[in-house]
Amino acid sequence: MPLLIMQLPLLKDDIRKDMDYYMAKIYVITGFLGAGKTTFLKEFARLLTDEKLAVLVNEFGKEDVDSKLLCELNAAMEEVHSGSIFCACRIEQFSNALSRLLKDSPDIILVETSGLSDPTRIRTLLAEHPKADKIDYRGCLCIADAIRFEKVYSTALVCGKQLDICDAVIINKIDIASDEQIQKTLELIKNHRPGVPVYLTSHGKIQPEWVQGIHKPPTGLKPINSVHVKDVSLQSRLVTIRDTFPRDKLMDFLCRIAPASFRIKGFVQLREGVFFVDTVGQDIKLNPWDKEVENLNRLVVLAGRGLPMLSTLKEASKSFNDYILSIE
Repeated sequence: MPLLIMQLPLLKDDIRKDMDYYMAKIYVITGFLGAGKTTFLKEFARLLTDEKLAVLVNEFGKEDVDSKLLCELNAAMEEVHSGSIFCACRIEQFSNALSRLLKDSPDIILVETSGLSDPTRIRTLLAEHPKADKIDYRGCLCIADAIRFEKVYSTALVCGKQLDICDAVIINKIDIASDEQIQKTLELIKNHRPGVPVYLTSHGKIQPEWVQGIHKPPTGLKPINSVHVKDVSLQSRLVTIRDTFPRDKLMDFLCRIAPASFRIKGFVQLREGVFFVDTVGQDIKLNPWDKEVENLNRLVVLAGRGLPMLSTLKEASKSFNDYILSIE
């Protein structure tokens, strides 16, 4: 059934007559790798055409892949790379990036976290920000992949953390998930966070009422008493390839390494043109890309505990030695 898209009334309730009273509404979008956060953010942004929008993107790897996917948005943008914005080593970068966005007085700031982030500190970080008086935190939306949620929930520590702090969960990809997968995802989420609002969608589509009121204190929130700790079992590697890599051979290479990864993404220049590599688990896609992109032929490979990602990469690269420049 098609979803109705309309303007969000709650986003128009603070006409700024005096900059002394200016506050930027902040929404955080979290969810595990490949759940569809970037697609959801783009759909969310389409509801905000009358608002001055800013976006802060967090990439766990060194490459700014998501920001390139969001370049079509009419929005100021900041990026934080090489780790989670919520870890101690990245907090200052997050704070500085947020300050730069606030300087331009946006109406709305959308924060897309890394899929490997533990966002349980977000309320504290915003409350302690030097410009906290200019921040109106509206809440956190967690995007869940209906197909892979059961697997990532059982293998990735941060998946539960993302549920802990969110104000609503949006289960994505229901158009290609089985009824059994959808029901299992619902069961796991409701057992983990009783009372949290849960919505079903496809292709990241959003209905306005899903975000109305989510800035209220979340229900069923588990006590968070422990210090935020980086999940050291998470792995990130950057694979640089030659532009002479034949498309069929690249697909073969991706098929070999996909089982040992959570996510593979990046932009590559092949003989046939530029493509966006978008791999979630063993779902491998090479999508033609017609926009200008810098730093081509660099693939970000992300994995978690129990997955032999590095050894699989090294073994697979032996068969494609003429096309692999480096693995970092």
